Amino acid sequence: MIAFWPFWMGGLALAGVALLHWFLVRRMMGVSGRFTALVDRARHGRMEPRLDDAELLEAMEAATIEAFGGRSPLLALPTPRSKPVVPRPTPLPTVAHLVFLAGLAGGGLGSVLLAGGAAPVLALRSELLPKLLGASVWGQAGLLFAGGVLVGFGTRMAGGCTSGHGLCGTSRFQVGSFAATAAFFGAGIATSFVLEALLS
Repeated sequence: MIAFWPFWMGGLALAGVALLHWFLVRRMMGVSGRFTALVDRARHGRMEPRLDDAELLEAMEAATIEAFGGRSPLLALPTPRSKPVVPRPTPLPTVAHLVFLAGLAGGGLGSVLLAGGAAPVLALRSELLPKLLGASVWGQAGLLFAGGVLVGFGTRMAGGCTSGHGLCGTSRFQVGSFAATAAFFGAGIATSFVLEALLS
């Protein structure tokens, strides 16, 4: 029988991972951001550092003049109050994102091996879903694929994944992260109750 950590120890371990990641690389820990960076680099090549407010305003003004000619209406906008300049971190090299994602897979594999190994099966480990899908491997694979697409869509729409919002965003008291975490936990709990009511 596998002995699991108590909930408080698991919570402290997750918080420790997020803090260690911050202190080592000075960036928030989020899986979706790594995938996004790799996809963007594959589509557009090397990503340049983000523009600060002044550089962004200058680029928008130049693009407006080029598109419409004449004087840019942006020049009539009030000058924003000066803010303390916070240096933006430079983009991480691609290999850093790959190492991070490989570490996630390696950690999962190491956990399985330490637990005595696993016997992979082409099925979902659930008592309820086989009642809905039957024994069809293709049906279960299709459900997993659709779930992955929806998770990816929701991650892009919410501006981060469950680890980014749930672990890092809420720990920094970001309102959007509290809303996103409440949404995905609430939706998951509601879906489980609905499935149990329909399939039990």
